Amino acid sequence: MSERGKLILALICLILIYGMCFYYWFDPYNSFYTKYIPILSAPEETELNYNSQGDIEEELQEHFIKGESYQVVKSQGIFNVLILGIDRWEKEKSRADLIMVANVDVNQKKVNIVSIPRDTRVKIKGVGYTKINHSHILGEIKGGNEAGTQAVFTAVSNLLQCPINYYVKVDFAGFAHFIDTIGGLDLYLAEPIELTFDDQTIPAGEQHIDGDLIIKFVRERFSLPRGDFARQENHFMVLKELAHKILSRDKIAQFPDLLEKVKKDVVDTNFTDGDVLSLAWIFKGIKNEDLQYTQLPGKSDYIVDPLVKANVYYWIPDLEKIKEVSAQMLACANN
Repeated sequence: MSERGKLILALICLILIYGMCFYYWFDPYNSFYTKYIPILSAPEETELNYNSQGDIEEELQEHFIKGESYQVVKSQGIFNVLILGIDRWEKEKSRADLIMVANVDVNQKKVNIVSIPRDTRVKIKGVGYTKINHSHILGEIKGGNEAGTQAVFTAVSNLLQCPINYYVKVDFAGFAHFIDTIGGLDLYLAEPIELTFDDQTIPAGEQHIDGDLIIKFVRERFSLPRGDFARQENHFMVLKELAHKILSRDKIAQFPDLLEKVKKDVVDTNFTDGDVLSLAWIFKGIKNEDLQYTQLPGKSDYIVDPLVKANVYYWIPDLEKIKEVSAQMLACANN
């Protein structure tokens, strides 16, 4: 064989080896089925009685996991992801404005999403019973960004009685920039949306929405007939359309480049680049029927909040129905 032939053969062998290594490294089976995955928060042994009043203590108790190794568990290709949107633009301390838990099943290639209303009443250590969206800012006051995130982990895990394995945390500025990076989103609106604080109305029908407008859209609730519950449905609409756009089969090859841009806009996550690429590969071309959605069951009420010292609106979670939702949507076995 000539020297040129040997060189070509060597290059072919290198390409094959590289391709096999790449496939093995980013194969979702190896990323999420055979390896250990983290448990960022597991339900605490605590009395859950969301109808009691609770008292605020003089100082918030330190109850966040800091500087410790998280527990891990052998993955079976199923895990829960906390999707957290915080209501800040710069560096100020912030509340959790969007809280969703996604159960990802890489075996069935399905995602179930449970949306938690921001006004859901939960018990927070050192505070008592208050709104779940307060958990993030209370954590930030005590220990910064990490403690704020962990505070939401704890509140959500205790509420749903489910472990949290991964999380993705974004703020308004980062999400707006990301939407502009991918060229905006095309949404179908059944009814026009009046933006309460912007003196603007988004018409009904097919609309192309950029980053600035999409933030106004996902924040709007006062003009909607069903208030925050309609807003939560709009959150899911945006999430679904976003998944369809970035995971479409004709664009999946561009995902590694997109990932570099995404990383600049995400506030925090414990997904590695390899994790994200693996998930993108397995969920490419995801269909509507593979994305299931529900909202947290409960009822409305007005109760004194220990933080603001006044009667405020709450969503009181129905603990028995939540057990059913956790079992059916999040693969959590509750007694």
